[in-house]
Amino acid sequence: MEQKKEIKNKKQLINWIDNSETCYVSETGEDYFVIEAPNNATWQIQYEKGDKIDEIIYQTIKQLKEFDADEQFAEWWHKDFEYSPSQFIKMLQEDEESFCHLAYNLREFVE
Repeated sequence: MEQKKEIKNKKQLINWIDNSETCYVSETGEDYFVIEAPNNATWQIQYEKGDKIDEIIYQTIKQLKEFDADEQFAEWWHKDFEYSPSQFIKMLQEDEESFCHLAYNLREFVE
């Protein structure tokens, strides 16, 4: 029987997520960390100070699924940007897929 993998704390979670930055504490008292997708889109994951690791993982899954390539395109793209609109939306769609894949894989730690 294969032993279930475990993530016991925020540091292990951040290490497990290949492309994430360290934890921060905002002025409002919420903690957060930043995950970067393969095409460099970043997504901030927020959670309440004092949340247990299972809740942080649930929040991470939920918030990763909220990344929307179309919304981010509308917010981030500018005509002077180094990529054409079609190149940039394709990159964001790939990053959205990457975030969804990560959210799916994180489920094994809370099921």
